[in-house]
Order: sequence, then structure tokens, then C-alpha cells
Amino acid sequence: MANVNVAQIEPGMVLADDLKDQNGRFLLAKGVELSDKHLKIMKTWGVVEADIEGVTEQEMGEKQAADIDPKILEKAEEIEKQRFILSDLKHEAVHHLFQICVLRRAKKMSINPDLMKSDPFETATAPEESAVSENSKGPKYDPKKIIRNRIKLPSLPTIFHQINEAINDPKCSATHIANIISKDQSLSARLLQLVNSAFYNFPSKIETITRAVAIIGTKQLSTLSLGTCALAVFKDVPSDLIDMKSFWEHSIACGIIARILASYKNNTLTERFFVGGLLHDIGRLILFMSIPEISKETLLKAKETGCMLHQAENDIIGFDHSKMGGILLKEWKLPMSLENIVRFHHIKTESQIQLDTAVVHIADIMANALEIGNSGEHNVPPLVPKAWAEIGLSTGIITATVDQAKHHIDETMQILFRN
Repeated sequence: MANVNVAQIEPGMVLADDLKDQNGRFLLAKGVELSDKHLKIMKTWGVVEADIEGVTEQEMGEKQAADIDPKILEKAEEIEKQRFILSDLKHEAVHHLFQICVLRRAKKMSINPDLMKSDPFETATAPEESAVSENSKGPKYDPKKIIRNRIKLPSLPTIFHQINEAINDPKCSATHIANIISKDQSLSARLLQLVNSAFYNFPSKIETITRAVAIIGTKQLSTLSLGTCALAVFKDVPSDLIDMKSFWEHSIACGIIARILASYKNNTLTERFFVGGLLHDIGRLILFMSIPEISKETLLKAKETGCMLHQAENDIIGFDHSKMGGILLKEWKLPMSLENIVRFHHIKTESQIQLDTAVVHIADIMANALEIGNSGEHNVPPLVPKAWAEIGLSTGIITATVDQAKHHIDETMQILFRN
């Protein structure tokens, strides 16, 4: 038997185990032969996968690949193996994600044969002079001096601090908080578009911030406010270092994937996962703005050596963007849960593995693997196995999450960056 994504389940297939919804509610019994009516029930109750008799994951993969030219599949696999070079393909979750990426690339190649001719391993722009070997011996910079003398931490807009103060005031009502948010027309418009999008999928339209606060909750709406406020802070990042549209697309993809993964854990307060994913690489923007020439060296080293960018940052600067992001969020006096997500999303020690950090760690890997935007990485980040164990989900969730996320990313980009 195998966990089969609901989109791949066909009438006539037989359940190998009792079927329950995300909240554990019993829906169908083991041994039921599925009909169109059953499939409709599954979709209505948000079921993303089911155990099916007589089917293996390998067979499902082979079925998807049956209509693709074997030469194209071979080329796609060669490319993805290079991108996953730092990953353990024997890990079931990594292997599952790898297979998804191979099929996605093969389908693109089938549609556009010109993609077969390009060399995926060719360096796009060779650096004029290699700063890599010069810095590979160890950092020549003093991190404390860089932070003290060169890095300027930006301030959040006043509106966010007003929201935060109101939320922390036990005497403050939801109506008062809604009035504060409503004073900023741009912020209000974005928040209302978000809560009325497929991101939430509420059955009826929410027309006022007061109603949004009542339905979503004050802390959740405040967290969303933070995410939208933070975007406006970073306007002066050098364009020769990073494509900001691509950067935010990666960040939004990470946030949406994190939110979906958290929802599978029956976590109702998913906004912090979205905002944690949205801000996970924000320290990189601080480095790009404050020390662009040093940041360029880190980008070159990662590109030339194939190492992860945070490793190049540690080698050259003496600390990485995750630490820088943690410092920024602490300066902004944001919740410790968000600070921890940003500071520890690469998970370098087991003590950093908590549900929040594990979810964003995995979401970052998935967003990179799916090539949704880019924040400077060239390879898929390696998975920390205990992070996957921490979230306690099946590999079939990966396919379901990818299918669900793609419907939200473009819409969220348009809402947050409509200008």
C-alpha cells in the first residue's frame, strides 16, 4: 500500500486503512472501494492523501513519468542531482521532493525542448577576480566591528509599534486595534485583500478590519501587519547583488509552504509560520544594504565552490544572515517565536529543533528545491533529518503541499507587491 495524493486517487481504488480528516474525524472505513462520491467527500473535508491497497509510491511515480521521453527524464534527473548535491537522497522526504522536482523539470523540458540544450552547470557570470581563495583561509573581518560601525538596523513604521503597544495593553479592545490599523490605508487594503484571498478561503467576504480582527484574532492580524510593514523597510538593496522580486517571491513561497505544513499539524495560529517564512532571510538584506562589497564576496564564494551561502557568510564575515536577522528582530522587539525562526532556520544544533524552526527549515528547502524565486542560493539546502522527525508528517504531505502552495504564491505576491 502507499499514501496517495487525493489528486491521483481514482474511482475503484480501495482504502488500505480507515480514512480520517485533518482533525481526526472518521470519514470512511478500511476496505471501502472508492467512488466519485467518496472522492468528493475527501475533497470537501480537506483530505490530502489516503492509504490505498495494492499501490506503491514507485508505481505512482512511474505512472506520472510514463508519458515523458526517457531521454528527457534522464536529463532532468542529471540536473536535479546536481542541485541536490548537498542533500541525502536516501532520506525518504528528500527523495520524495527530489522526484517531484525531476518530474517538474522533465515536464518543462517536454514543453520547451530548448531547455535540453542549455548547460545547467555553467556559471552564468565568471567573476573578474576570485575573492574566494583570498578569504577561504578564514574571516578577515571583525564581526563585532561590522555590527557596531557599519551595519545600520532599519526601524519599523510607527504604525506597527502602535499596533504592538495596543495588543500588549490588556485594557485595549479589538475595536481600538482595528481603528489603529485602519488609519493606514495601504496596510488596511493589503490585509483585507489577504484575508479575502485563497490564503484563508473564508466563505463570505470580509469588508472591514474590525471584522478581520474578530475572525482572525488580534495577535494573528498583528503578525500579518508585521509582515506587510517589513516589506516597505527594504527599498535600497543594491540591484547588482539581488533581484528583489525574486527574493520576496522565495520568501513568500517559504512562508506559504510553512503555513500549509503547520496547518497539517492542526495548528490554528498559522500566521506566525507565514511571517517567519516571509522574514527568514531578512538578515541577508541587512548585509546587502550595509556591507555590499563584503556580501558580494560571499555570493561569489558560494557560487564558485557550491557551498551554502550561510557557510560562505560565516567563512568571510564571521557570522551569517540568520544571526543578523535574529539581531534585527530582537531590535524590533518582535515575539521570541519569530526571532527563533529567523535565527535558527538553518538548524545547526539539535537544541535549535523546535516545531516552528523545523517547519520553516523544511519550507525553505522546499521553496529552493521548487525554484520559486531565489535569495542567493545555488543548491538545495540539506535537510536536518531530526527536523523532519519533529514535524511528524508523512512524505505524501510534500506532494499535497506543493499542489496547494502553487495556487497561493502568485496571488499573495500580487497583493503584497501590487505596485
